[in-house]
Amino acid sequence: MFKPIPVNLKGVVAFKAVGKLTHDDYQKLLPTLEKIIAEEGRVSLLLELENFHGWNMEAARDDYQFASHHRHSFERIAIVGDRRWEKWLTRLASPFIDGQVRYFTHDQLPQAWDWVREPSSQAARQTETVQPWRNILVPVDFSSHSERAVQRAAMLARESNATLTLLHVVEDFLLYDDFYNPVMPVQIGYEETLMDAASERLTQWAKEMKLDSAQIEVLPGSASNSILTYAEAQEVDLIVMGSHGRKGIAKLLGSTTNSVLNHARCEVLSVPLTG
Repeated sequence: MFKPIPVNLKGVVAFKAVGKLTHDDYQKLLPTLEKIIAEEGRVSLLLELENFHGWNMEAARDDYQFASHHRHSFERIAIVGDRRWEKWLTRLASPFIDGQVRYFTHDQLPQAWDWVREPSSQAARQTETVQPWRNILVPVDFSSHSERAVQRAAMLARESNATLTLLHVVEDFLLYDDFYNPVMPVQIGYEETLMDAASERLTQWAKEMKLDSAQIEVLPGSASNSILTYAEAQEVDLIVMGSHGRKGIAKLLGSTTNSVLNHARCEVLSVPLTG
């Protein structure tokens, strides 16, 4: 499946590709991408591959036809992945695109974002003075840790007049997760249903915490990669997250927090359960 990653900068679009892509996936993606190209002209694209298994035959044909028709529509294309064959695939695609195509690993995600933003005159990220927080992100796994983190982030957002975004990551489509409503055993092809269920669960959770003004986002993939991707795409100023999370699927354990602390370019606040 494809999942759009919201980006603030005009002329830059981003998507995450998860699993094995099908004709139906392209039928949902291509009208959106063609509309953006029609409105903005040449764009730069970041495509993040996670747990990616390629295409079926119809989807591969869709991809080739789209690339042939829009070979002049892309300024730059950044492919982000972690497998050798994905890097080889990037090289194979380069002759079919008039713009530049480069491959980055997940560890190089910040560099990938800098590269695709560059033609659109990316603003300098570093300034001499400390700026107020404008965009605060809270990863949520519905644990007591993330609830405390949300409370802290909401307080900071009110004090700074900043936007507050709650992000939940659906980590594995092929396993059972009892934190979504309706509860369902997930099978191949049920990805959209699970994403919708997760979004509904997060929306209800935000209402229970009286955070009706908070933005809600749900992304597929690993927790740390998705958090870092969204933070880069939205130029987040501060990430607030629990130091540990619940056990099971879509967990935000200490390893995730440590990964974000080590790789995020914005400020990160780790909130313990007590203290």
